[in-house]
Amino acid sequence: MVETTDSLIKRLRQARDGDSDALGALLDEFRPYLKLLAQRAMDGRLAGRIDSSDVVQQTYLSAVRKFDEFSGDDADALAGWLQLIHERNLIDTARKHLVAEKRSVGREETLIETEALDDVELTSPSQRLMKGESAVRLAGALAFLPDDQSEAIRLRHLDGWSLEKIAERMDRSKRAVAGLLHRGLENLRDRLSAG
Repeated sequence: MVETTDSLIKRLRQARDGDSDALGALLDEFRPYLKLLAQRAMDGRLAGRIDSSDVVQQTYLSAVRKFDEFSGDDADALAGWLQLIHERNLIDTARKHLVAEKRSVGREETLIETEALDDVELTSPSQRLMKGESAVRLAGALAFLPDDQSEAIRLRHLDGWSLEKIAERMDRSKRAVAGLLHRGLENLRDRLSAG
């Protein structure tokens, strides 16, 4: 689970003083948050071609290289800075895979059709709300849920999908998806209240 604010600020100071282990531990706190953002952005034709963990790793590499440029002093500032780097990496990755002629995305089969690169929206209204320490905690808690519950919650409450669309995507009945959502939200509440 996500560290306390004081602990994060301490690690941030250590990282600024050149402690690479502190920087690594600090970035690891944001892994579930960044992975969630990547999963949301890469739905559709890109989901079968791009692993969200690869994009998160690229964001880590970029953040380590540019850490001396970070001027914030708290978890919210760091989350926002990492999100900007992450969005650039997501856009670059999407461009590379959508434009590459050798490996045409159009040849692959997926469950959901998406439009061209211009329609890959990385800053939806709900995504803009996913900022700061509370968003990081939410993403961390979602990472501990079973995959099917986490995906159902993400699609319903973060992406705004209907039960019918989620049921089609997950190859389940609407009733089964409703059960996943119910159990997932209960588990999420328990995890967040315990943390």
